[in-house]
Amino acid sequence: MKLRRVLFTVLMVLGVALGSGQAARAQSPSDFFFTSYYDVATSNTPSASGYGGHGASGGVGDGLVRIVNSSNLTVSPPAFNQRGTICAMIYVFDDIEEMQACCGCPVTPDGLRTMSVINNLTKNFGVNRGNLSAGVIDILATTPNLKPGKAPLPPQINPLGSSGLACDPSNQFGPAIGVTTEFEDQGYGLRAWMAHNEGNVPVPASSTVVKGVSLDEFQAARPDGTHLNDLQNFCLFLITNGSGTGACSCGSGDSFSKAPEPTT
Repeated sequence: MKLRRVLFTVLMVLGVALGSGQAARAQSPSDFFFTSYYDVATSNTPSASGYGGHGASGGVGDGLVRIVNSSNLTVSPPAFNQRGTICAMIYVFDDIEEMQACCGCPVTPDGLRTMSVINNLTKNFGVNRGNLSAGVIDILATTPNLKPGKAPLPPQINPLGSSGLACDPSNQFGPAIGVTTEFEDQGYGLRAWMAHNEGNVPVPASSTVVKGVSLDEFQAARPDGTHLNDLQNFCLFLITNGSGTGACSCGSGDSFSKAPEPTT
């Protein structure tokens, strides 16, 4: 009986230690981004990599991306906080891994930002008239990272209302108010979902197509430093190449809460 108690005590201590270790890891600084795919037309038009075409299974219509901010962060210095607004830095690729558009979009606490793949994310592709049928979307959650000067902002960089701050997805465009902070714990309160419209052709193929809609949450992933640098550098190229293309847009949603700062 005493041996059992000792073993039980040891196991409990180990369990607490392991649980504490997991909690510590979850709270330690980690660079996370969120990723998903879009497919809006491969049942009719082949993608850049050659998948799909008339009569194939694949996307049959627009996809909606919905981003929410479930937190109200207090970030130091106070200028970063802006009542808990998070910048969703969005990078859109075609399916041959070419970044075609980027944009920085503010998401206020308990705010909902809704974007159309066709009308907001792929409408203004920037490289070699990239194929719009399918590809990948990466989202990085950061603090507001730019205090613009008097020059007009390019369309990739979006201001937080009248706060005087903005979301720069390249993190290199102008005078930053500090180093961009990639949030810990898988982006804190930022979460994103994608609605997919699918068409499935039976095998052997026939004129009958089974259509359906699915909803998937963007998945958190841990990038290496090279990937993070590439996201920002390729986006900077799209901003500065002078073509006027390569910009996604932020759709609908509050750009900056006008509510007073709550008191505690």
